[in-house]
Amino acid sequence: MSLDKVVQVYKEVVKVGEVKDACILNVQKDNGDVMVQVTRSFRDVTRKEKFQSVTQHLVRKTRHHDNDDDDIITFSPIHLDRNVLLQRVSNSGRLKAEVMKNNDNNNNDNNNNNRCEEYVVIITDCLTSTVSIVNLSSADKHGKVYTDSTFSCLEFSPDETKLLYVAEMRQPKPTSFFDTPPKSGEEDSRGQKYVYREDWGEQLVAQSQGVICILDLTTSNVNTYTLPDGLCPAHLCFVPSGGTSGAGARGGQDWGVLGVGFGSRPYRLGLIYCQNRDSRLFQLHSDGTVELLGSVGWHISVPRFSPDGTLVAYIRTKAGGPHAMCGQLCVMEWKTKKERVVIDTVDRERKVTSGSEETTHVFRGVYATPGLPHRCWDTAGTKVIFSTPNLDVIVTYSVCVDSGELTLASDGCGDTSERVWDVTEDTILLERTSMCTPGHLVLLRLGTPTPLATKKVTEIHEMPELPKSFLTRWTLINPSPHPKPQYSDIPFSVLYLGPTSLPEGSEKRPLIVWPHGGPHVCLADEFRASSAFFVRLGFSVLWPNYRGSTGAGQDSVNSLLGHAGLTDVSDVHFATLDCLLRYSDVLDQHRVYLLGGSHGGFLVTHLAAQHQNVYRAVSARNPVVDIAAMAPVSDIPDWCFVESGVEFEPGKIPDASTLTKMTTCSPISHLDTLTAPTLLQVGLDDRRVPPSQALHLYRMLKARGVQTELYMYRDCHPLGKVEVEADCLIHIALWFQIHGTNLPSLSTTPSV
Repeated sequence: MSLDKVVQVYKEVVKVGEVKDACILNVQKDNGDVMVQVTRSFRDVTRKEKFQSVTQHLVRKTRHHDNDDDDIITFSPIHLDRNVLLQRVSNSGRLKAEVMKNNDNNNNDNNNNNRCEEYVVIITDCLTSTVSIVNLSSADKHGKVYTDSTFSCLEFSPDETKLLYVAEMRQPKPTSFFDTPPKSGEEDSRGQKYVYREDWGEQLVAQSQGVICILDLTTSNVNTYTLPDGLCPAHLCFVPSGGTSGAGARGGQDWGVLGVGFGSRPYRLGLIYCQNRDSRLFQLHSDGTVELLGSVGWHISVPRFSPDGTLVAYIRTKAGGPHAMCGQLCVMEWKTKKERVVIDTVDRERKVTSGSEETTHVFRGVYATPGLPHRCWDTAGTKVIFSTPNLDVIVTYSVCVDSGELTLASDGCGDTSERVWDVTEDTILLERTSMCTPGHLVLLRLGTPTPLATKKVTEIHEMPELPKSFLTRWTLINPSPHPKPQYSDIPFSVLYLGPTSLPEGSEKRPLIVWPHGGPHVCLADEFRASSAFFVRLGFSVLWPNYRGSTGAGQDSVNSLLGHAGLTDVSDVHFATLDCLLRYSDVLDQHRVYLLGGSHGGFLVTHLAAQHQNVYRAVSARNPVVDIAAMAPVSDIPDWCFVESGVEFEPGKIPDASTLTKMTTCSPISHLDTLTAPTLLQVGLDDRRVPPSQALHLYRMLKARGVQTELYMYRDCHPLGKVEVEADCLIHIALWFQIHGTNLPSLSTTPSV
């Protein structure tokens, strides 16, 4: 296949947008019409950047005809200004807030990243068609506004007179010893120009200590608040009207803020993708005092108030240990601040009722990802609607917070992944997606006791090149005994994307084995442009959710600790052999390739070294190669200890025994038997798996005469920039094509 054809296929598959946000703007009580707003992200490979567009859909109640399309009015999409960093519409729908970065600001100072950027807030009053602009930078109350998904927020107060956000704590401009002395009353920061300030690691660089910021919309004044004990604020929201009264309230208080504070002592660890960091719930009172709430020793995710403000729901997982695990869904009675567990940790599985059919469904626990939506309660404040992985699909549930009764939120569960985006007025906005179908949105009403029929919001984007028959899922139990016998019978799921039969005389297809990273994540049945790209080129793709993955209960997570490089490698290889046998008439056993990033890169390097006769070529992206060498320089040294089976202590220096464990379970220990051509792709700004890992592997393979190429990108761990992602995937396709015979022509049409 020519390079031009490969590039053309890539351009075609990335045309599909990805849902980044979706919400219900309004539910008309008189006629049942619903207004939905959807934000999608698109890749522009020409300009090498991503852009977003917002589309509104008016979903009308059925008007006595059979064509659902007639009941949806879709308005023209509006492309978002790339300088808009955060936006929020008030609950009444009257006000819209946008935080923008002013690119016209010429006050550039490369040594003062905290202060040189200019931020403005634009408040649009949709009723009076007036606009108010507040320059946050000129107020000089804080540094850069946080816009990441971990710390950032933008919330209106219940009376819509205040705006809540998070920013970096104000720091005086650092100067050298020879700069002009400060004026009287100003802080002397001479000599601080090169002082080291900790940050929160991968993708959160230059973010050290956040402050809570409240903009008064009537006066344009900004007030900032810090948390005690070095806590850094995240997941903030205003306390609903009336929620500031009762136990723990301050006299005369007119507002309050609920949030999560992440601990920073004795030093900061990487936070993104890490759902095991110690944190505390807190309430900020209007007099500036902070009250710490709830139990200690937990990682808290996204607290959400019930509509009447009497309860707070949140997901918590134990602090320390693996970076993701099965958690608990809890509620706090706001008046008394008492916590109770609604859904407890699930070791393996739990049987629940499946909607109106009253059949049995297997529930495998609640996880911090994807977490609770911004609005997750029913109108009565008795049920929480949430989505969570279940083996290899995302399933949406409804749980009664009083009884703990758990039910499926939709009768359509199982065929596709379903993620809840919003819940209001007992109306649920769901995204349905699969490997073969990009995400589309539907509405459904919470019924009693079961949901009513769903209503389509957006069109289903059919992809003829990816018929539904191309997706196959199954579970396996590895016959090789686990070092801990209690984990030997844990099943793990496998997803296969590709044809299961071919027209007579067709050339067999090559197989890409693609284990996920983490390792404690779940590869769910969701659309991925990268997967579609490889299948369009004639590959089939296999994703094993090896033991250690989430979505299969806490035992699955625990089974991998101390056994990384052993049971996960064994599971992936067993899944590969099973797939080759299962589809022996379709797959070419002489063209089996390995692709993986991070811990997936760890696995594919292991597999290539331990099973040279099976795997023809390797592509590893930011691979973990030597855990012992990674521990001192990664933003997650705790990961290196825990996955090696050693308890992490912040001040612990690994002894010889610990270093031996780390090295023994790493691919570096099998380097002499790695002979497959190896393509390495590395992010120079990766704080999670430092580029030195891949560079060391590159040098060792070159010294051993193994065909190797290394590509280095100015990007971070996911290698997700538009230009970088495209370059990576196209190079991978070409690498596999070079190290195999010609791939099937795109004109070949497998039977479906």
